[in-house]
Amino acid sequence: MSEMGELLVRIRRSRMWTQGRLAREAGVSPTTVSGIETGRIARPRFETVRKLARALEVEPERLLAAGVAGGMLERGEEPVPLSLEWARSVGEEEFERRLEVESLERLESFLRRLDEERRRLQELYGRFPEDSEQRRFVKRQIRRVSAQFGSVSTSMMFRAGENGGSPEHGRSPAGSRRSGPGRRWLR
Repeated sequence: MSEMGELLVRIRRSRMWTQGRLAREAGVSPTTVSGIETGRIARPRFETVRKLARALEVEPERLLAAGVAGGMLERGEEPVPLSLEWARSVGEEEFERRLEVESLERLESFLRRLDEERRRLQELYGRFPEDSEQRRFVKRQIRRVSAQFGSVSTSMMFRAGENGGSPEHGRSPAGSRRSGPGRRWLR
């Protein structure tokens, strides 16, 4: 059973629902629910995950995060530190703990990836109609990535101060220029 499947079973059972009931509530087939829960469907379509999440009254990110982390562990891999996938799959405490032990170079590289993701999401946001479910979902993702971006930036600032860097003079610890008036560290 996959991590997403295990999570789906736990949430479904906590509501005392059968697979059939979840399928009806979500508007998917019972075979799909069973396939995800048993791991036969390792990568369900996003629309399917969204329907299941809505029926179970949970955020789709919760199910998706379990799927990403579980897929890596099933292949015998450790989650890649400071990757976008890792950031989506861990809680806030684990995220912050990891930032405290990473090198400035890795933090700076991760910050660039977060900024690229934020820009990609902002572009995607504009493509959906106002007041649509997709637009609200993308907006939540933008908020989450922006919060992570701010947390990494802050960790870098304080780490630079500890190492004798001077972020207040417009330079990051790795020597890159700050872009915009006090906004972020980027090359």
